[in-house]
This record gives sequence, structure tokens and C-alpha cells, in this order.
Amino acid sequence: MSERLLAPDFKPTQAELLEEALTMPGSMGNTYNRFRSYSLGNQALLYMQGATEPVNTFKRWPDLNRHVKKGARAKSILVPLVYKEKDEHGKQESKIKGFKMTRCLFELSDTEGDDLPEYEPPEWSEPRALGELAIKKVQFESINGNIAGYSQERNIAISPIAPYPFKTLMHETAHVVLNHTTEEGLEEYRQHRGVAEFEAEGSAYLVMNALEATDQFDAAESREYIRGWLQGQTPPEVSIKKVFSTADKIVAAGRGATE
Repeated sequence: MSERLLAPDFKPTQAELLEEALTMPGSMGNTYNRFRSYSLGNQALLYMQGATEPVNTFKRWPDLNRHVKKGARAKSILVPLVYKEKDEHGKQESKIKGFKMTRCLFELSDTEGDDLPEYEPPEWSEPRALGELAIKKVQFESINGNIAGYSQERNIAISPIAPYPFKTLMHETAHVVLNHTTEEGLEEYRQHRGVAEFEAEGSAYLVMNALEATDQFDAAESREYIRGWLQGQTPPEVSIKKVFSTADKIVAAGRGATE
């Protein structure tokens, strides 16, 4: 592990997190999320630090009859800084004003005690995901044989001859979740198509990887597609954050856990 990763003030850029997420094994999500769900960004951060086992906090390991060994060093994650604010109706609501890097998670090998209970990862369901996200699949009606799929408002259509139908479905779903298909979003899409396609394809890639569905698309081709839309430029941080949050929403929706 590099000295940079061990530094107290270490905080990767969004671009570094995305690059890690594009290459890390999708199975790591089921490992990290065994006791609590972590965002895809935090999963990439844990992987950057060399974590390959289930993780938990110092206070929660005893709930499993395990205790952190003396001298063990915690892994860091980004923890949201939440504050309360009254809305226009005077009701208190929580808002996030940023994130703080916090060392708080210990791997299984950092602890000792009882064996862990059996674990069955939650199943992901396409109908459940589309239902949770209020998205409808409709009949594909384009006569353009070069189009694998399209999305309009909250409807998506996938070509019956799409080479990678599930990946295309995730790409079009991402467009809807990213609000690219609204009237305002379409105007923004026309002006910044490269950024919008980066956001949709990046989100789709992370979802496919998280669901361990990399056998259902060409991962290398997808990565080049992502980079190609940006013509070699580093994407804006706000767009990378959208990629992570959109992928998180799609994965959580299919598992029946909205975030």
C-alpha cells in the first residue's frame, strides 16, 4: 500500500475513485456490504486501501462476538456531513453539506472471535428496479438498425437485436435517472452530449460491474466508450458524482432498498 493511502489527510479525487471503480471486481460489493450497505464510491475507496474482506466499525464488531485486535489500523471512507434546515413549511429536513474522510472500518482479519454467520447476498430484480424508479419499458419502434436503445421521458425501449440488451437497458435507465430525458435535460444533452453520454455509460458500467454481469457486455469496449466521449479529458467532478449516485440508485432500487 502506498504512503499516500496511509497519510492522515489522504482524500482521492473523484476521477481517481472512478478509475478504481472501473477496474475493481464487482464481487467486492457483496464483501463490503455484508453488514451495512456502502456507496460504490466508498467501495472503490476501500479497494484502493487494499481491503478485500467484510468490514465493520469498532463498536459493531462485538455484535458479532468479534473484537478488534490491538494495533489494528482502520480503513477510511467518506462520511456525509449532515445538517438540519427548515423547509418552506417550517419542517426540519436533513441536508448534506459535504463529506469527511473518516477512519472507522476494520476488516475481518483485524478482528478475532466467533466465525461469521452464513451470508446470502441480496438478489437484484430488473422489474423491481424499474418499478422503484418509475420507469416503463415500451416497444422498440425505431427503424434505425444502428440504435440499440433509446429513452423518452420515463420510457425506455431496447432493440430486439441489441448486442448487449441488459447493458443497453442500464444505459437508458441511467439517462432517465440522470434527468437527461426531461425537457430541460434534453436541451442540456444537445449542448453537452459528450458529458451526458459519459454519465450514462459510466453509470451503466458501474451497475453491470456491481451486479457481476460483466459477461453480458464488453467491459473494455465500454471503458473506451466512456473515455472516448470525453476525448481524453478529465470529466467534471460534478459529473463523476452523478455517475456514482446514479449507479447507487439503480442497484439499490433493484434490491428493494431505496437510498
